[in-house]
Amino acid sequence: MPAPYAISDDALLAQCDITSSSSHGPGGQHRNKTESAVRLRHRPTGLMAQCEDHRERSRNRVEAVARLRLRLVIATRGSSDAAWLDPYRRGRQVTLRENARDYHLVAACCLDALEHASGSLAEAAATLAISSTQLVKLVVADKEVHQAANQLRQRFSLGAIRG
Repeated sequence: MPAPYAISDDALLAQCDITSSSSHGPGGQHRNKTESAVRLRHRPTGLMAQCEDHRERSRNRVEAVARLRLRLVIATRGSSDAAWLDPYRRGRQVTLRENARDYHLVAACCLDALEHASGSLAEAAATLAISSTQLVKLVVADKEVHQAANQLRQRFSLGAIRG
């Protein structure tokens, strides 16, 4: 069975309680009159993600799903597939912009490799067949993934990854 972060959007949403509410903050009366904010609660894990950044509920739902996927990656380990990193192994600069939709898969590989390498960046990068610099760039691309990697390294008495 695939990891919960690796299933389709529809399958993931089927596992979630979805609530909508009016957004808070700047945006004037329109923002307060529409229920465009989306909150997801993943029933099997209890993890939550929300987005109220946009005026359209559909855009907020897409971002909330992406945030939930990253939280699922951080919460569940050991089920990544190193093939998810293939686009980053072609000897070119790491560009998340091209593969931003699959970043959660890349983050899963990076965190799993760091876990198996006892927090060692060099060993984890070698396992993934990428450079240490590429690994650091992939990890620091998201604040929550960066914090999870630093907590992992702290467990092994290693210093923080600077971003």
